[in-house]
Amino acid sequence: MPENPIIPPFKLCGNIYFVGEYRASSHLIDTGEGLILIDTGYEETADIIMDNMKTLGFDIKDVKIILFSHGHGDHVYGTRKLLEHCAPETYIAEEDLRYIGEKGLKIHEHLVFVPNHYIKDGMTIKLGNTEILCMYTPGHTMGTYSFFWDVEENGVTYRAGMFGGAGVNQMKKGFLDERDLYYFQRGHFYESLDKLKDIKVDVFVGNHVWNNDTYGRYLKSLESDKNPFIDDKAFGNFINGKYPEMDKMIKADTADHFVNFAHRGASEYAPENTIMSFYLGMFMGANGIETDVQKTKDGVLVLFHDDTLERVTGESGTIEDYTFEELQRFNVKKGELTDKIVSFEDFLIHFAHRNITFAIELKKAGLEKEVSELIYKYGIEKKCVVTSFKYDALVAMKSASPKLKLGYLTADVTDGILENMKRDGIDEICPKAGNISADDVWKWQKMGFNVRAWGVSDEAVMKKAYDDGVNGMTCNFPDKLAETLKE
Repeated sequence: MPENPIIPPFKLCGNIYFVGEYRASSHLIDTGEGLILIDTGYEETADIIMDNMKTLGFDIKDVKIILFSHGHGDHVYGTRKLLEHCAPETYIAEEDLRYIGEKGLKIHEHLVFVPNHYIKDGMTIKLGNTEILCMYTPGHTMGTYSFFWDVEENGVTYRAGMFGGAGVNQMKKGFLDERDLYYFQRGHFYESLDKLKDIKVDVFVGNHVWNNDTYGRYLKSLESDKNPFIDDKAFGNFINGKYPEMDKMIKADTADHFVNFAHRGASEYAPENTIMSFYLGMFMGANGIETDVQKTKDGVLVLFHDDTLERVTGESGTIEDYTFEELQRFNVKKGELTDKIVSFEDFLIHFAHRNITFAIELKKAGLEKEVSELIYKYGIEKKCVVTSFKYDALVAMKSASPKLKLGYLTADVTDGILENMKRDGIDEICPKAGNISADDVWKWQKMGFNVRAWGVSDEAVMKKAYDDGVNGMTCNFPDKLAETLKE
């Protein structure tokens, strides 16, 4: 098959017509009382749609409804030009407004449209002889909808169906992180597959031509009296094939984006939570830094783990008992090595520009706004996760900065904890390394959680956690983890 073949417009089945192009599918339904168009493709696809409709004998002015499977540009960008020639009612999910903008704003340099209606789960859209059931199937985007309707051909009624968004690459961590999207989309995708896998579909309408082999089936239709698009196995086979594809993507993505977090820096070898320790961790091969934030008596955010100063400095009292200037009189110690307590801002000055991932633990509640402001000031918002053992602090951070990735630190993971995290939009589950199994990790990842282990007490625990499939771990000896990763 040629790359990007030209697909002429054609009748797919009954009153369903393909009017799009190889890169961007668009389908037309002739209801007898006007036309329904599903998806509008790229901006340049609009001219192709109008030419294809004209070839088939349809008038663009007769389009009464435009229905969008989701908001990605290859499904909506042609809308603006089409709306210059017709005045349909437009339907899209409210969750996908982020892609088309709101109130006439521009996004991705495309002038957007303001939809007339928001699609809701279970909604039916009726025009003439066609009634389309809209089923919420998020994952590919959070506003993806699948469509099902009856179509008649040669006196026989068939059930047509379209999966609104099936691509799994849009759920890779890099894609999600760059666009401030939740890892939960992965879990929603699996749930959507579960909803769709047992639905009876006789005519599989492709959201993209490669979903249902639109071009191949079109060529077969030229050589056979039997309609190749009438196939009651195609839709189910496609849905079932998405499970292993998604599994493979997550496992590969985990390996590609594994984070070796230097725990308070290379704290096995240097004074913890100090500039010395952080640089040593990077030198030893860490691609992430984990640290702890507290606040001094005079309101300076500093990096310090314990409730008291005694263990690492030998001094009495807490961070809150001293001003930052007073704390500079003390030394953080590790054997013969010493270094100073560092402010969060000084730390960011040293490391924010580096290509590493940050895990920033809130040791106290009430720090959320100040921590968030510094994260954004130094531009690490897309490469950090804010964590805490204090769940209320994470909820407060979500309220203060909804786009930041958040992680809950807990010794054990319960179903109740997972449900609360899903409800509150906490992206990462951080269990104690010794309390997990490979089955646990895979279950959590398929729910959409990133999984980072802590409490890596020795090399045996470290290697087991890695074999269990975690996305990353905090480790006092990042050199040993780096060596294990090489092996």
